[in-house]
Amino acid sequence: MTVEEFIGTLESSDRLRIIEGKAEVYVGYLAAFKPFADHEISEEYRKYREHEVKKFRAVPEITHKRWKELGLMKPLEPDQTAQYKFSDLQMSLYYTIYIQERKGQEV
Repeated sequence: MTVEEFIGTLESSDRLRIIEGKAEVYVGYLAAFKPFADHEISEEYRKYREHEVKKFRAVPEITHKRWKELGLMKPLEPDQTAQYKFSDLQMSLYYTIYIQERKGQEV
């Protein structure tokens, strides 16, 4: 299954994380990655849409809302507002897909 085929099963408001090899190549909302209606096609979509999906995981991220002040590890997207709050914690869910590396090939 390709990235393009896989993300066809997700919603535009879902958060997406794409990992190629050991590198994070995209983190953000699906709507910013996949073209919808009159939106422009992103460079990342052009580059990765034909890559084969090797693995998929729904990965929750739970962070402290005062992570910066407390010197803790930063969230994947520190500028995003928390979707859920549990006292002083926040949680976001990322659909993480691992793709096949393409060495020496132009996409």
